[in-house]
Parts: sequence; structure tokens; C-alpha cells
Amino acid sequence: MITASADPGLDKPPRFELRVALAYFAIFASSGLHLPYFPLWLEYRALTPTEISIVLSMPLFVRVIAAPLVSMLADRSNDRAHILTTATVLAVIVAAFYFVPFGFTGILIVSLMLAPPWTSQVPLADTIALSGVRRYGADFAKMRVWGSISFLLASFAGGVFIQYFGEWIIPSALLATLIAACAMSFVVPRIGKPRRLSPLSDVDIADAGRALRRPAFVTFLIATGITQASHAYGYSFSAIYWKSIGIGETVIGALWSISVVAEVIMFTMFRRLFGKLHPARVLMIGSAFAMFRWAAFPLVAPSGLGVAGFFLIQSLHAFSFALSFLGMQKMIALTIPEERGGTAQGLSTFFIGTSLAIATMVSGPLYARTEIYGFYVMVALAACGLVLAGVSLRLEQRQN
Repeated sequence: MITASADPGLDKPPRFELRVALAYFAIFASSGLHLPYFPLWLEYRALTPTEISIVLSMPLFVRVIAAPLVSMLADRSNDRAHILTTATVLAVIVAAFYFVPFGFTGILIVSLMLAPPWTSQVPLADTIALSGVRRYGADFAKMRVWGSISFLLASFAGGVFIQYFGEWIIPSALLATLIAACAMSFVVPRIGKPRRLSPLSDVDIADAGRALRRPAFVTFLIATGITQASHAYGYSFSAIYWKSIGIGETVIGALWSISVVAEVIMFTMFRRLFGKLHPARVLMIGSAFAMFRWAAFPLVAPSGLGVAGFFLIQSLHAFSFALSFLGMQKMIALTIPEERGGTAQGLSTFFIGTSLAIATMVSGPLYARTEIYGFYVMVALAACGLVLAGVSLRLEQRQN
């Protein structure tokens, strides 16, 4: 868990952790539907694997441009929560256009327009939560875990609904969750401008900027991005693959849910198991598990392990994703001043988003040619993340 000592000079807003947790819960519900099932809806709309990868990847390229700009805007705003509310309102308006019977081009345009207000919501919530960590001693993992719980419930419920109603219901369910996030954004604590720990001199400001440009930090960002990008193939085509081998949507929802159950367990156990490790070592462990996960995935069906084998593989999400994510948040909390926190989150989104977008773009043609065996390319990506995490650690040790 990521925690800090509270500042006794600041009044903590009532129920800060609960209100931020509720915001996470609402925001992540849309991801719990979109990530597992949006590719199924695109296939239902008769898009090819290459077209599916384009629709999934191009918004990520928009995200890497928009999210840092939104985060820097939030750093300069009177209150980051106001920017979050604006983003949720815009997301609802744009998502309504999925009900227009567009073809590939129209769906792509709507997805591109949705990317900036939708994908900026999580980093904005992360920044507000981390401000609570610094100011009030709040526990980041205990707030953020409710996003994972929401993803779990939405992915499981989505599978049940789709099994009963069909893929046509996916845009309706997505819009409903975005409306819920909009409503909950008004509950997020308003804590004012980003706080500086003390009046900063010009030298202090320069030091804060240099913290973002340190080779060890930048290398760590790249390593995190590449390790997260190794998930692109699974995010894009695992549901389509599972359905092609006869696994129903309800079970697909359960497979996604078990990955989030494992993630939630990691969030709650992180401090006890890995809290004393350097963030780069945390990332190295996550990257190693990602390599094993993607190497094993194509072997499950041929070996006759069936659904039980996929459940086991999906449980490794606790390491391949959660450790990488928590290592990144720990690195920011430990090394980046609060007044640069939003920018750091934006840079994290940039590196992760760019890597994930490129990997997702490649996944479509790769799946069309190799199907499940494209996961071996993801093994190579995770290996690159592992090596770069080690390089970051060495650079950090040399600087110290």
C-alpha cells in the first residue's frame, strides 16, 4: 500500500477515502465492460481483426496526447475534481453516438472523440487520491482497490447480460456506466489547488522539473509502458479467441473477473509482501510473471487444461498488471513532488498509452495470421520491460 504521514496543518475533508473510493468504483465500471466486451461488439458489427485493432488502438494514440495535457491543465486548475467532472460529462455526450448505426469509419471517429474525456478520468482520480496520501496520510491502495472491484463486478455482470441479450446491448451498458461516473464525480472531495509542501524558490521548481527528467525515472516509465503493452494481445482478442473455442460469454466474464480478484488481492497485500522493495524491483517481478503468463496462454487449450487452465493463467494478472501499476504509483509518490504529481501521472499515461497503442495496432494483423500464438510476441515485450526495469535500478543506484 502507498501511504504517507498526514500533515497536521490541513483539515481532511469528511470521508475522503470513501468518496474517492466511490469515484473509482463508478469510473472503472465502464472499463469493466469496454475492455472485455467491446471487441465482441466490434466483431458483432462485422469488423475484421485488423479493423478491430485499429478501433482499439487509435484512441490510445489520442490518449497519449490528450491525457498529459488534461493532467497539466488539472495541475493549474483551482481544483482537479472540477476537471474530472467536466471529463465525465463530455464522455457521456460522446458515447451516446455509438447508438448511431455507423460502420467502421463512424465507430472509429466516435472512439477517437471519446478517448480524451474518458481515458483522462483514471489519472485524474489517481492524482486526487495521491494528494490525499501526501496531505492526509490516506491509503492509496484501499481507495484504488474499489476500482478493481468495480471492474470485476462489471465484467462478470456484463458477461451474464450479453449471454442473455446478445452483443447489441454493449453500447447501452457502456453509456449507463459513464452516466454513473458522471454522477459520482460530484461526490469527489474538492481540496483546492495542488499544494506545494513549502514556498518554492526558483531552484526548488527546477529540482521538481529535474525529478521528472531523471534517467532512472524516464527509464522506469518506459519499462512500465512496455510491460503493460504486453497485455495488448489479451485485451484485444482473448474474448474473441475464447468464444471461438466454444467458451460462452458468462464464463468469459468470469475469466476476466478472476483476473481482477487476483488484482484486488495484490492491492490489499502489496505493502505486506512488496512494500519494502524498490519500485524497480517490484516492476521486475511483474515483468517476469508477464513473460510466464503469455508463454503459457497458448498452451492451455492444446494441453487439455480447458477453462480451469485459463482461470489459473488469468490469476497471474495480480503480478503482470497489478505489481507493475503499484510499482509506478510508488515511484511517483516517493520521488515526485506533489505540484508535479499530475504531470507525472500524465507522463506515465503517455509512455504506457504509446506502448499499448502500438502493441494493439500490431495485434490485429498478428491475430489474423497467428491467432493464439501471437502471445509469444508479448513474451518478448515483457522481457524488454524486465531488462529496462533492471537498467532503471542500476541508474538509480549510481545516482545515489
